[in-house]
Amino acid sequence: MNTKYESIDLAKYIASVFVIVVHVLSGTEINNFLVFFFVQGIARLAVPFFFCCTGYFLAGEGIENGKVVLGFNKKILKLYAMLSLIYIPLELVKMTFLGTFHKAGLLGYFQSILVRGTFVHLWYFPAIIIATFSLHFLITRIPISMVIIIATCLYLIGLLGDGYYGILHYLPQWIYQSMAVYQDVFLTTRNGIFFGLPFVLMGVMIAKSSGIPATSKAFPWFLATLLFGGFEIYILSHYELAVDYNLTLFLVPGTVLLFLLLLAMPDKLKIHNDYVRLYSTKLYESHMLFYGIILALVTLYEIPLLENVGIQLLMVWAVSQMFACFAVKRITRKKRMKNAMERLEGRSYFMHQ
Repeated sequence: MNTKYESIDLAKYIASVFVIVVHVLSGTEINNFLVFFFVQGIARLAVPFFFCCTGYFLAGEGIENGKVVLGFNKKILKLYAMLSLIYIPLELVKMTFLGTFHKAGLLGYFQSILVRGTFVHLWYFPAIIIATFSLHFLITRIPISMVIIIATCLYLIGLLGDGYYGILHYLPQWIYQSMAVYQDVFLTTRNGIFFGLPFVLMGVMIAKSSGIPATSKAFPWFLATLLFGGFEIYILSHYELAVDYNLTLFLVPGTVLLFLLLLAMPDKLKIHNDYVRLYSTKLYESHMLFYGIILALVTLYEIPLLENVGIQLLMVWAVSQMFACFAVKRITRKKRMKNAMERLEGRSYFMHQ
């Protein structure tokens, strides 16, 4: 059992649960602001945290090394392709039920595949590929100070296409028109360039910096950031500025401080890191499949119990977790069998020498 980074691995699992929360609850009307802030604020820390983790651990392996970045992204691309084989048919079935399985609908889906991803949550995989390749390109060619400036500008532009879309009406007309043209083509700024790259860079910077602040110093700042986040989300929702809440200002210091807090925590949780890490991955990969099944049951059979979003959330998590347990059990069994075969082959080799 690997006992290092226990807090980060546990946080990854919680972040995967937060992703489920966002996907199940963000489309519903929430009247309680504390619940609204949890869904559209706190739970939205999950994806930036994933990006930051990628940057942190990739920096340790050497993000400046093209072979390292290429090897990492080959694994991501393979996983993305396998998941797409599952979710593309699911999307086509959904389009059939919604009556959008026609030329215009298929062209729209094809556009979404090219610029966003094959399914709702799978956008993350092309985003991480684009973010890491782009960051590698920048870091190996220009000073890190310039990379930070570029990443900051990209995130600010990204804000205008997401959380701060409403303020485009108060900016010069050419800015509004430029963003409109961009979104007609690329649909969103929630991608590897405007969203992924800045947070991957944060992870890289944390890995390369020294003097991680103690928990006692970072925790009050993290709480203050959450208070600012509550105020920000209230303003964005009250004045109807946001088209979505993927990119907001508080996510930047919130993600950094959260990551520093986790690094400062002692590894005394006594959890099986490998299992928790795999549970997190399988939850993220599978939850939209089971959520789609539950929504289909609600639509086809009008089951009153399943119409409650709280019940939907609980069921999506529970079924996804059961699937994760099954998948992890199979993965670990295969690893044990592989290790046993390697040991057996090694013994056989030495016996015949």
